[in-house]
Amino acid sequence: MNQNTTEPVAATETLAEVPEHVLRGLPEEVRLFPSAVDKTRIGVWATKPILKGKKFGPFVGDKKKRSQVKNNVYMWEVYYPNLGWMCIDATDPEKGNWLRYVNWACSGEEQNLFPLEINRAIYYKTLKPIAPGEELLVWYNGEDTASAWRPDAVHQRPRTSPGSIGRSKLRLQPSSRDHSSKSRHSGCSLTAPEVTWNQ
Repeated sequence: MNQNTTEPVAATETLAEVPEHVLRGLPEEVRLFPSAVDKTRIGVWATKPILKGKKFGPFVGDKKKRSQVKNNVYMWEVYYPNLGWMCIDATDPEKGNWLRYVNWACSGEEQNLFPLEINRAIYYKTLKPIAPGEELLVWYNGEDTASAWRPDAVHQRPRTSPGSIGRSKLRLQPSSRDHSSKSRHSGCSLTAPEVTWNQ
């Protein structure tokens, strides 16, 4: 093995690259700032208190077959009865909305959002109150959207739960969002960026 090789460095997202339509679509209680969980990414931060049970969405992106997706960091898979599994891909910021910038929690304990499928669209719902200065973070276990996501559940096909008949199932594919990877950063720090929250 060649020890002189280096892993490719992910390009760092900047606020200047965020499309205008994304900024205009931000709810009044959140703003985009650099993420605390992934220093190369933009994150979504609360600027006002957000109550438990608040729903955001839908997650917007191009609908594609899995084979057409080049990068699975910014996508969800949804089952359509007539089409099978389709990806909602927001890799291109011009095709997505602000939910594209919600990052993965480092653990289920840090999560404050969970994904929710309604009529084949993905929404994020708050699990607990979110205070100003907290980053919005999602987690998913592949079976129950109200539970914490587990890395070992990524490879399992979701089971249909009571009440989900006629609804699609979420499926998260392995991606760089998988914080179980040893190539990811060693620890998460949820330190808010230095900003004024009452904007």
